[in-house]
Amino acid sequence: MYHQNFYHWHARAELKPETSILEPRWNAAAKFAEKLSANDVRDLLCLAMFSGASSAEFEKRFGDSLVKAEPTFPIENNHELLRVMAAASLYSRLEKVSSTADAIALGMHSAAFPAERAMPVTPDLVARAHEYLSSESERVRPKIATGAIEKTEKQAETLLNALKAAIPGNSPQEVGKATEALGRGILSAVKESHQQLGEVIERLAEESQFLWWLVGRRSDSLNARRESLTAESYALPAATEAAERVGPLPPAQSTEFLLDEALSQSGKPGRSASVPDLLQSLDKAWLEKSASACVCPPLTPIAALLVELRTSSKLDNQSLKKLRIPAKTRVTPAELARQYFRELVFIRAAESLS
Repeated sequence: MYHQNFYHWHARAELKPETSILEPRWNAAAKFAEKLSANDVRDLLCLAMFSGASSAEFEKRFGDSLVKAEPTFPIENNHELLRVMAAASLYSRLEKVSSTADAIALGMHSAAFPAERAMPVTPDLVARAHEYLSSESERVRPKIATGAIEKTEKQAETLLNALKAAIPGNSPQEVGKATEALGRGILSAVKESHQQLGEVIERLAEESQFLWWLVGRRSDSLNARRESLTAESYALPAATEAAERVGPLPPAQSTEFLLDEALSQSGKPGRSASVPDLLQSLDKAWLEKSASACVCPPLTPIAALLVELRTSSKLDNQSLKKLRIPAKTRVTPAELARQYFRELVFIRAAESLS
């Protein structure tokens, strides 16, 4: 079933669309989204979040797929309508948990920098991405189930009692059934307990890494105490260090607050400045050895600027213009760190789809 506001999404491209086309078009968009590569996710995000940022090749392939599933879809002069359909494709994938949905939601989170740069088709899509990230980041970090052991013991006791009851009757068939049931129950309980134990260990390992990262008050990537660093020079290394410590995706909602805390340990607090000025403050050695991640510039603007900075050693307003970042944009080191952190976890999520 299509989204309750799909008519209004559609109205931005077609004035007063026929209601009869809404469901087949939503279904066509959802069908395209059933199997998405990492490139498909990036292209759909660019199309839905930015007007004119997607490639002509992808728009044609996307349009051809929609026409095949829904013949009334226009094949020409359809850019804005394709943007609406891209939003429908993305939204349909966010309705169920998956690694693809993780990448989509994280990509939308990463693309919204600065806030006025992105032009999403509908706020419904962005709101759903935030809702997905909030719930999924908690789901993959379950609370330690204190009642799990008691539950397993009760299951084993019930099965064992069934076996004891079958023995006095001296019926091989009944004893065999009870023994088989007990074996299956024990195997199921062992699998469940191993899975729960694995989840708990993963959660505790992540929490432990972040705890020691904060308590240590040291940057391992710069090999220096934080009080000897400025917030400007430590902003992106701190984001990298935080991203490396994230366990399952999406990251915990609290991670960005931990990143803020790590930056606050810098010896010199940072002030707001232009994006190029902050990037020029980076440690040169760190910049040279930092990974050249595979980026999609509209979705990962800071990563794209870092790639350019490594090759040209200078950024100017033209560099920002290509990424649709207003030249007047000023951010604090903490804001820059949070944005780069979001880009790094999105890049990791997208790479997992390759």
